[in-house]
Amino acid sequence: MGFRSYVVLLLSVGLMSGCAQQTPEMQLINDVAEAMGGMRTVEDTESLVIDGSGSTFNIGQNRTPEETPGVRHEISEFTRKVDFVNGRWRHEQLRTTNYLTGRPAYDQRHITALDGDVAFDVASDDTIERVSSLEAKNRKDSLYHNPVGLIKAAIAEGATTSSLRQESGQNVVDVMTVDGDQYTLYVDAETQLPTKITSARYNSNLGDVTFETEFDAYGETGGLGFEARLTLPRKITRKLDGLVAAEYIISNVAVNGDVGDLSAPEEASGAETPTPSANVSVEEVSTGIWHLTGQSHHSVLVEFPEYLVLIEAPQNDTRTLAVIEEARELQPEKSLRYVINTHHHFDHSGGIRAAVSEGLTVITHELNRAFFEDIVGRQHTVLPDALAMNSQPLAIETVPGDDRYVLESGGQSLEIYPILNSPHGDTLLMVYFPRERLLVEADVFSPGSPAAPFAANLLENIEENNLRVNRVIPIHGDVVDFSELEETVKAEGSSQ
Repeated sequence: MGFRSYVVLLLSVGLMSGCAQQTPEMQLINDVAEAMGGMRTVEDTESLVIDGSGSTFNIGQNRTPEETPGVRHEISEFTRKVDFVNGRWRHEQLRTTNYLTGRPAYDQRHITALDGDVAFDVASDDTIERVSSLEAKNRKDSLYHNPVGLIKAAIAEGATTSSLRQESGQNVVDVMTVDGDQYTLYVDAETQLPTKITSARYNSNLGDVTFETEFDAYGETGGLGFEARLTLPRKITRKLDGLVAAEYIISNVAVNGDVGDLSAPEEASGAETPTPSANVSVEEVSTGIWHLTGQSHHSVLVEFPEYLVLIEAPQNDTRTLAVIEEARELQPEKSLRYVINTHHHFDHSGGIRAAVSEGLTVITHELNRAFFEDIVGRQHTVLPDALAMNSQPLAIETVPGDDRYVLESGGQSLEIYPILNSPHGDTLLMVYFPRERLLVEADVFSPGSPAAPFAANLLENIEENNLRVNRVIPIHGDVVDFSELEETVKAEGSSQ
């Protein structure tokens, strides 16, 4: 039956039934519920316990900006407990890194949870930490990015359904929850089963994005007594801005199973909702060169006779703007002209939009040009950031993938080299100060990390470029003598 005929039939049925008529949108919701096992069954579903395995992907941590889906964690097992009545869920999984990293995980227990507007994490050592209100909003979406959850939300008093339409052979309807949150449900025209649910979301790097959950491989699930059955997806794929964030294979679903007490513990519910903050400490490494530290991601400030250069705009607006403010306070008579980006990974490029809003020219690997053009051009209307509030054009200069880039003025100079053949990424840059014999690098050598899988490649690049390094200034960690890098490489080699 064509979509137009389907709507006409629904309207005709409604007219014949007088005051009992349903809107076409609500008729679709009813049809979906019937395909899943019946509206009564869906209404009576108060909780789900879902077991399975899968993968999660670190968006923004790929070798190049174009590579998808990027690095991942293998999830050997997970259990997700959902309490629809109280608006709570808890997801516990065992994950193992499937990529090279200085901090590998092997069957690491990882727990995320939500209780109303309180979102929190439970670390492997049972430490409980409340997370931001934005993350709580994102986690609330998970209650409705579930076929049962969204149908229950759609039929709740005060909710609305609208804009029934057809896209690519699927019936599509918008659902506005009683809290005013909007979700879009896509339904297979033949089976009447949901194929995906989408909603708007904000990401500090990507701006306004679409979060979507795709459903496949439906199968029956027992519960609610002997006769009642629910038909639910056994494969779930989650995407952010079209990028795969997670893939789950469901092995078992218990309907109205025992979820226990999913309420937030006092350590979470009694804690203040965290807000972004920055603590910038200053260490003068050499005359005119400062290490701006204080948290996990550092920056380096360099003084030239006419201007200042910042190496790295990391994490987010809060961190980068605080670093920029500190840099200007250190040398208020000079303009901050450039920011050198060590690589495109989201935690190292998250402050680029803030740097652009402050008028800085971006120096980055040539492979990142299109990436930063896209990042700077993105819309940030859900949560306006510094660039959205102070629009500036992108000024960008790139470092060739096979040559160095030099900034030199009044006796001060720095040389930027691509780090070739690094397993960590193809857009890595290191910054060398020939006069001071200092080297700035990110991620490939972080003193104090449990492992150093990229250090040998860094040392090779230093030697191939005939750089005479006395000390290393890491973006992660303290300034160390070059000998520590050499010793780390030797130790890594002997342990293999």
